[in-house]
Amino acid sequence: MVSRPADIPTTLPTDPVEGTRVVGRARYFPCFEGLRALAAGAVVVYHGVTLAGPDAAGGLYTPVAVLDMGVSIFFVISGFLLYRPFVVARVEGRPAIGAHRFWWRRILRIVPAYWAALTVLWALGWVTVGDQPWRFYLFVQIYDPYTTLAGIVPAWSLNTEMSFYLFIPLWAFLVRRVASRVGEPGRPTVAVEAGGAVVLFVAGYASRAVMSGIDRVWAIGGDGQPVTMRQVSFSWLPNTVDLFALGMLVAVLSVAADRDPALRARLDRLAQPAGAWWAAAAATWLAFAYGLGEPSLNGGYQGGYWQARQAAFGLVAVTLLVPAVFGDQDRGVLRSGLTSRPVVWLGAVSYALYLWHLDLLQQVPGWLDRPPAEVPIPVLVGGAFVLGTLAAAASWHGLEKPLQALRRDRPALSVVPPPLAPGDPADREPATP
Repeated sequence: MVSRPADIPTTLPTDPVEGTRVVGRARYFPCFEGLRALAAGAVVVYHGVTLAGPDAAGGLYTPVAVLDMGVSIFFVISGFLLYRPFVVARVEGRPAIGAHRFWWRRILRIVPAYWAALTVLWALGWVTVGDQPWRFYLFVQIYDPYTTLAGIVPAWSLNTEMSFYLFIPLWAFLVRRVASRVGEPGRPTVAVEAGGAVVLFVAGYASRAVMSGIDRVWAIGGDGQPVTMRQVSFSWLPNTVDLFALGMLVAVLSVAADRDPALRARLDRLAQPAGAWWAAAAATWLAFAYGLGEPSLNGGYQGGYWQARQAAFGLVAVTLLVPAVFGDQDRGVLRSGLTSRPVVWLGAVSYALYLWHLDLLQQVPGWLDRPPAEVPIPVLVGGAFVLGTLAAAASWHGLEKPLQALRRDRPALSVVPPPLAPGDPADREPATP
């Protein structure tokens, strides 16, 4: 069952589909915190095992070396949750969500925790920011070959996210204008929304095809080897927009199902066996890991490998997401696990866990006075989880959660939503790395 604190009424309104919470006009998706926990956990394991290296990891290395796909899961979740309110507003003929309000909420959710982590880690000497620290504080380090993976290394994905945050209200405005010309005034058709997401999906593949051919030397790395624009561009929004678009497409399908009971019933039946969907995700992950593997073994991010990697990671993310969107969310072992209190709590603090874990992990070998390859992998991974979670808990309870009160549209969030006023969006926006 979906866990719920005692101060949240058990009589939240539900739609005809049992187990799906609805508040006002919007849905709450109870499994999403669990998905965030899963994505963050995959990245932590990835960093722990790859720090130890293939010799120390043995047979574990091959499947774990592609678990950076956890970032792709975050991107798909972001596309779903952030775009869905725009679609709901348009389909219901309500005014568009204001860009300034959207951006303010995203700034409060993302920037303070990141700035705090960056400042502390920089002060400790655990990260380097060179002579242009402003690049890291303004989320633009990925556009310089010398800083792309400096600072808090996983924060490259925050740069990508921030690009998406700037882009999505503008894209939503464009789609609204197009839809107003072909659909009922004030109620643009779902087909236009879906078509827009498909356009972005295709644009990701087109962008990577173009970037794959750009091998102009952009800089000389610290090892004296040339760095090309292609090698750095993996983190730029045009080359990842298809992942966000997948989430947006599922969001459009979800809104369409809310308006069509027959469609809702079909999708719920299809998505109900979560185990089958997750088995497909696991099969895709392992097929890619053993068939193609990590990019360093395949010439980096370019050509068919890059496209296949993106397709596999996107498929994994979608097959994990679908059972968290459709089906009875109160049934099934997997859904129960995703909505258990410990997992929900870990999902709530997953953003800060993502920010802190790698630099804490990298201190463990030094504290033990051993090279990484000689530290047992359970110690590396366990240390990253424990230390990262402690830092994440401090960040969430001391900074992130209190700041949500400044959003003006809702009280500070707990690990599950409190009762919301009618009309308040129930789709919790993600803290996505």
